[in-house]
Order: sequence, then structure tokens, then C-alpha cells
Amino acid sequence: MAIRIRRIENFEGEAILVALCAAETDPMPGDLYLDDGVHYALAAKFAKDWRGRLIETVYDEHDRAAETQKLRDAKEELMKWLDQL
Repeated sequence: MAIRIRRIENFEGEAILVALCAAETDPMPGDLYLDDGVHYALAAKFAKDWRGRLIETVYDEHDRAAETQKLRDAKEELMKWLDQL
């Protein structure tokens, strides 16, 4: 899944970086767009580096802030796309 890396303000007014689903957001100036291949490569590297380790990271603040950028639902977009095939 393609993603956008975007700098936004959190609820305390601090700048944070968030990863957003590209299907759920529109491009904005300053976004870094990562296509499916780049996203896969990063995910594969992360999985390799952390293989066998318990990962319990909590990004509640980032998740809540990122949700403010969402314009549509990726699953709904996929279903619309599949209907056109």
C-alpha cells in the first residue's frame, strides 16, 4: 500500500511526522510519497530487524493526529476500484 509521510501538528501544537494511507488522503505540499515497492521494502527491513522480538509500541498520539488527515476509507476505495474491473 502506498503511503504519504506528512508533517502535521499534534493536539499540543507540536510538529510530528505521520505515515498516512495514500488512498485515504490527497497529496499536500511537503508530503513524501512512498509507492508500494518502497513501503514493502521498509516493512521487510523492519520485520527482518525485529524478527523474534515482541514489539509493543504505542503511537496513540500519532494515530489520533493522523486520523485528522483521513479523507476517505481505503477499503471503500478498493471496493470501488474492484467493481470497475
